[in-house]
Amino acid sequence: MRVNMLFFLLLVELLFWPSRATAGGGLLDVPRLRAEAAAWLMQQATTAFPGSVAEAEIGEVDPRLRLPACAEPRFFLPANAPLWGRGSLGARCEAPTRWLLYLAYQSRLRGPGLVATRPLAAREQPAGGDIELRQIEYAQSPDLYPRVLPPDVRVNRPLAAGQPILISWLSLPAVIQAGRKVRLQARTAAFTVSQEGTALNAAAPGEMVRVKTPGGRIVQGTARQDGSVDVRP
Repeated sequence: MRVNMLFFLLLVELLFWPSRATAGGGLLDVPRLRAEAAAWLMQQATTAFPGSVAEAEIGEVDPRLRLPACAEPRFFLPANAPLWGRGSLGARCEAPTRWLLYLAYQSRLRGPGLVATRPLAAREQPAGGDIELRQIEYAQSPDLYPRVLPPDVRVNRPLAAGQPILISWLSLPAVIQAGRKVRLQARTAAFTVSQEGTALNAAAPGEMVRVKTPGGRIVQGTARQDGSVDVRP
């Protein structure tokens, strides 16, 4: 709702203020801006998830929107915007004229993931050739797709042949124990913040875990295979 309102106000202002849009440098090259936005988004995705391949499409811009040209537009993702699927990407100009625009995008990420080679029943323990590593398209965070099948694991739901497997669909031993120190990681497209905390419950990879920080705050995140906890900012 906030993004739609910002876009509406910007559209009204620029529709009825064309003189400023053309002053001192002409109009914005919209196709170029969309191409730069797509390249920026793909770089952010492959940096955040090494080993993945990204494809990004930027939505059309209303042709009535007459923005001034910008030498160096800056791109950013709003809080909690995903690097896969659909979302809105911010583009900002500081000079020679300040403006802000939100661009709709669709991002696809592909990379390695385990796939069932035949139908598997719930509670079944896969044998050697029942699961193999393939290139898949991630429908969720790439962190939630295992690359290696742990020994003696069972699936906790029926799987179809060719179906990519999520960590939460496997019955795995706990990698986090209650009362133990764990590393919290909060990642965005721009940076990663790490902090140590104390786990308040045991969790297997892909399960939710509550962690108490040194300052006494309780946060919730997803257990990773390496024993760390992924917290979404």
